[in-house]
Amino acid sequence: MGTVHSKGCELCQLGAKMVLFVTGLCQRSCFYCPLSEERKGKDAVYANERLVRCDADVLEEARSMDALGTGITGGEPLLKLERVQNYIELLKSEFGSAHHVHLYSSLAPSKHVLDALSGTGLDEIRLHPPIEEWDNFSTSRYREALEYARVLGLQVGVEIPAIKPVPAIVEALKELGGFLNLNELEFSETNYEAMIARGFVQLKSGYAAFGSREIALETARDTLLAYFCPSASKDSVQLRERLKRKALHLARPFEEVTEDGTLVFGVLESVPSLDSLTGVSSEEYTIVNGEFLTSWQLALQLVKDQPELTKKARIVETYPDGMVVESTPLRDCLKPKT
Repeated sequence: MGTVHSKGCELCQLGAKMVLFVTGLCQRSCFYCPLSEERKGKDAVYANERLVRCDADVLEEARSMDALGTGITGGEPLLKLERVQNYIELLKSEFGSAHHVHLYSSLAPSKHVLDALSGTGLDEIRLHPPIEEWDNFSTSRYREALEYARVLGLQVGVEIPAIKPVPAIVEALKELGGFLNLNELEFSETNYEAMIARGFVQLKSGYAAFGSREIALETARDTLLAYFCPSASKDSVQLRERLKRKALHLARPFEEVTEDGTLVFGVLESVPSLDSLTGVSSEEYTIVNGEFLTSWQLALQLVKDQPELTKKARIVETYPDGMVVESTPLRDCLKPKT
């Protein structure tokens, strides 16, 4: 596998990049586009999974995960150039120039557009040329755009699904000092019929297309500038690490952060007696809407000592945004093992 990562990829693997989806609008109609019905063709903005209604939402989401950078994507972000510029300036102003921002585009930006992006602080650009341009990439407007972006000091690269070998792109990127990101081709609800119609076969486990991994790994073996991003990596690595980072940042002292980036704590329907809380600091619990929230271990001990607290007592697992993953009655934990 390749050893050259872009700065954006390095932060993404750490779960330290916020994904800023600036629009679902796009002038292209790639058969393999995996965007969901909820976002495809809709002019809406999302910061990670949060619907953005104002700039403050973007900053709040970035703070909640202690983001070290942001990846701007879509749809086609450059159809909303002023919006993109605003977000870059907003993030750089709030978090400083070290907050790394990369942008993904299926267009070949003009010098004017690249000047504008560079001027607002963009650090890295990844272009996604249409598949019909892959074989003649060295003479395409995409190569010209990357060459000029490099002159401006941006880190440059190409990001495409691994569908076939791309020697022309590899050679051009070697000359430019750029990187190549090869994403494993994957099936989604919105591209399934188009993929099947073109003869692609879905692997029995997961959403990846048969043969895509092999193409990517073969390319990566031939050049250090190529990096393969498996389909499973987005969920098993990137999303989990981002959730874990967010959970660690938001966790209250009594909440346990799991390996999957969820939070676990105990909930009692009523507040225990003061005597039972002797020696328990105020940081070890909180009271919300009359319910007593604490560590699951303390909740379990309190229920053992005061059986009257058992009613509706539970161990709760949530995502960092508060959505409940699982709620287990504490009485189930008290049952003797058989």
